[in-house]
Amino acid sequence: MEVLEVIKTRRSIRKYKTTLVDNKAIESVLGAARWAPSWRNTQCRRF
Repeated sequence: MEVLEVIKTRRSIRKYKTTLVDNKAIESVLGAARWAPSWRNTQCRRF
């Protein structure tokens, strides 16, 4: 996908579902976030 196409088709969600999210899904996302690089290696995450 080209960068310009990504910019033009970008969406911003303003209305969220009220469905509860499974704890395992949350743990999975947070586990992946731990491996993501931080800005300037500042490690400024707070949960």
